[in-house]
Amino acid sequence: MTAQFMGDSVIREKYGIVGDATFDSTFSTVSIENIWFSIVASAIWVLESIYDAFKADVDEKISGAVVASIPWYHKIALEFQYGDSLVFDEETQQFVYPTIDPSKQIVKFAACRDVGGGVYIIAAKADGSGNPTPLSASELEAFESYMLQRKPAGIIMQVASLGPDTVRINMTVEYDPQVLNASGELLEDTSVKPVEVAINEYLRGIVFGGVLNKNKLIDAVQAAPGVKDLVLSSLRVKASGTGTYVEVTTNNYESVGGSFVSFDLVSGINYVLSL
Repeated sequence: MTAQFMGDSVIREKYGIVGDATFDSTFSTVSIENIWFSIVASAIWVLESIYDAFKADVDEKISGAVVASIPWYHKIALEFQYGDSLVFDEETQQFVYPTIDPSKQIVKFAACRDVGGGVYIIAAKADGSGNPTPLSASELEAFESYMLQRKPAGIIMQVASLGPDTVRINMTVEYDPQVLNASGELLEDTSVKPVEVAINEYLRGIVFGGVLNKNKLIDAVQAAPGVKDLVLSSLRVKASGTGTYVEVTTNNYESVGGSFVSFDLVSGINYVLSL
């Protein structure tokens, strides 16, 4: 402000300011001009502090508000604590846990889908190997009650916990006889079948609630040691709780249970010699 003041031609003329004189060299600290500038600067600082405090308060209220988006449903699903009851927080007007206990948060996998006017949620816990496994009947009952209590009023919600979708593959693999034998085993370690390893790793790597993609499956097998070429003859999937395999005719298949496991790869993969 003082620089703007000293640069004004009218003010310089009125005060008789010449040359490179500065505000501090022209006006004393107890001058009326200096006092007014101090008052204005202090008022501006106080006003900006009030705005900053107001903004922080608004941001805090926004962050605590319920935004019923798909990511929000996924977040609260993972916050479920088996064995604890929710309490109503008068300040935030939300149901919360009085104490956060990660050891009780048994839901490690969740998929939330917008089904048009409602939300469909698939949940699973982790087995000893870290793979998705269904919740027990009592766990699912408690989880469903929890989700219904935390969701916004008026939202239709369906909750499920299912086993993985089972995948059956029929594939012809052209193999390199310098790397693999006729059974698809590594010559240097016959306990390893790279094609089966590649398929299972790809299926495990699909995000919970995600999509099996034929092209990505083929790419995963193609990258396995000893694989020269391959032809995917058929891909069938049986959803959890059903007894029938369904042919996947499109490039993508969305999981019903949230995850995938392979079945009987030994009989489904035919190895042919690459010459």
